[in-house]
Amino acid sequence: MKNLSLIFFSLIITLVFSSCSQEESTFLEEPNSELFGKVILSRDASGSYTMDLETSNDVASNISSNEKSNSLDIDLYSASGTKQQIISEEMSTGSEDRFSINLNNTISNHTSRLTIFDKDISFLKNLSENDDDHLNSYSVSDNGDNTYDVNFTVNSYVEVDFTQDEETGEYMIHLEPGNGTQTEYSVTFNKEEGVNLNIAFLNYYPSESGKTTTSSTNSRPKVLIDGDS
Repeated sequence: MKNLSLIFFSLIITLVFSSCSQEESTFLEEPNSELFGKVILSRDASGSYTMDLETSNDVASNISSNEKSNSLDIDLYSASGTKQQIISEEMSTGSEDRFSINLNNTISNHTSRLTIFDKDISFLKNLSENDDDHLNSYSVSDNGDNTYDVNFTVNSYVEVDFTQDEETGEYMIHLEPGNGTQTEYSVTFNKEEGVNLNIAFLNYYPSESGKTTTSSTNSRPKVLIDGDS
């Protein structure tokens, strides 16, 4: 199940942290650029998605929805006297099991698009007990400086492993029933200029014999981040 390069392995060793320490880890060095706006996209235990936009003082936003593409377009711009604020919007994957958040920061000339591929919660309810989704909740934060935080919780006794596909560059978060004692995780990804960032959760389930585990045919959920950064 694991396709892991030696370089990535050396980085991933520092990723997993104990739920009591609450210390975040990072793939690459922390940038020092000023933050104007932060987008946090989260899915709770019920399967509902929420987009939270956090803006700093003197930064205003304009949010518009595009029903045809099932997306939100967010523009950030300078506005003297505007107070720091948090704006929340409910999101849905819709009939195509996907939606996008398009962020255009005119202050820092930074644009990004965060696309989520996921099944509606009604699909999850149709799964058998043995095919239960191991992921309890998760969030993806666009920090506005080419770094992305992924925080997630898993069900009890789920073992978590991290790999990167050497051919596609996709980061895989493997979730497998076992003897896991940790339920909360936090990782930070740094998006390289001109390179898409792909992150996918992959569930594993017991085989019919019960002696081995097999992965689901579709990774769920999946995060794609692209843009001019």
